Amino acid sequence: MAGAEPATAGTVSDFAATLETAVGPVFCKAVREDNSKAWMHRRESVVNAVLPAGLAPRLLWTIEAGGWLALGFERVPGRHADLSPGSADLPLVARALEALAGALTPAPPLRAFGLAERWSGQDYWHQLGDRHRGRLDPWIMERLDTLILAEREAPELIDGRTLVHTDLSGPNLLVDGDEVRAVDWAFPAPGAAWADTAYLVVRLIEAGHTSAAAEKWADGVSVWRKASERSVTAFGAILTGRWLLRAVETPGAPWGNLSANGLVWLRYRLG
Repeated sequence: MAGAEPATAGTVSDFAATLETAVGPVFCKAVREDNSKAWMHRRESVVNAVLPAGLAPRLLWTIEAGGWLALGFERVPGRHADLSPGSADLPLVARALEALAGALTPAPPLRAFGLAERWSGQDYWHQLGDRHRGRLDPWIMERLDTLILAEREAPELIDGRTLVHTDLSGPNLLVDGDEVRAVDWAFPAPGAAWADTAYLVVRLIEAGHTSAAAEKWADGVSVWRKASERSVTAFGAILTGRWLLRAVETPGAPWGNLSANGLVWLRYRLG
């Protein structure tokens, strides 16, 4: 190895850098085996093997030695996607969502719980109303029954045959010219083809879009247009409930920010 350039974006890895090697640059992220999030690296190594070419950087090697687990990926050129209003990246990201849904339907063979299974039986809003009623604002209290019902309906409504990333954001999308690749595949699950677009609606709100503008952008993604209003609202309800419960019970980034933007979206959808 001739040198290393540390990663500039946030990461859960204990080590992340581009390594200059005799055969060219390699992006390496590594974690101590006793790190509670080491499972994410193991998961990503399995998922990468079944992803169609071009959707994500290829995994070149996995090394497990000396108490460390290291993954080496092809170093692809690019920068993190800019999701702010007016960004030239927005149509590229929309096109990438179409490509992901097309290439990953039906979901490639992978032992993974689907979104429906992941969210089945969850009662985030019920817990919030039961244990944290005094911390909920009047808007939530007026609609708590509606949110609980939407949450219960969500697993069935977000079920599907597409492998969805479930954690797409600006930092997890690499833009190079007209190409966009998705990185950090630690949480994929079979689900509705429109789910990744729905996740990004919240990220667009976080980046400064109004809810109306974020949904107008999503309308440019054909798989999103196939989702029913009821399904999208149920998705927003259970996701925001999950984030808000975490924000209340384990304060700190990123749950407070995510739940705040999820609530902005829910207020728009529910009035």
